[in-house]
This record gives sequence, C-alpha cells and structure tokens, in this order.
Amino acid sequence: MKVVLFLSRFTLICNITFLLFIFFRWKERGKPVKTGGDGIVIGLSFVKELIVILGFTAIIINLIAVIIYFIFLLSGKLKQLPTWLVLTNFLFLLLQFYYFFL
Repeated sequence: MKVVLFLSRFTLICNITFLLFIFFRWKERGKPVKTGGDGIVIGLSFVKELIVILGFTAIIINLIAVIIYFIFLLSGKLKQLPTWLVLTNFLFLLLQFYYFFL
C-alpha cells in the first residue's frame, strides 16, 4: 500500500509539472526562437527541462496510477487511499487527454 501511496503522490507532482509545462508553453508561444551564433538552438535551463520532461510523461504515469486505482476499486482496497488524491489525479488525467488528444 505504501508503494501505491508513493506513486499517487509522485503522480500529483507530475501533474503539477504538467500545469507548469502548459504555462511555459503558453508563455513562450509568441516569442521567436533564440539561436546561438552558429544557428544552434539554445537549450532550456535544467529546471525547465525537468518540467518539460515530467509534464510530457505525466500522462503515462497518471494513466498507470488510475489503472491501479481501478484495480484497487474492484478489490475494495481503494478506501485506504485519500479520496482527494485519487479524484485529483483522475481529473488531471481527463485534462491531459483533452490537452494532448483533442
């Protein structure tokens, strides 16, 4: 059960980085691409790179967590997890499906 609780909390952190990813994408949308002297695109800072990676992978991690929630729901053990955490992760999954696929 501790592993599932850890996965749920990690999923919540990934979902928050997904929101930051959307914010950074919206903020950078109108700016021109910065290039170095040789036409090489300048990379993002480490923190932004981490946010982008976690923001992209949040949908996969969230899908795994929701599948585990569904298995726990069928076995009757879902009551051991915080309800707000399960609902928040599920709502984020719906938002991610909407963002990436619609």
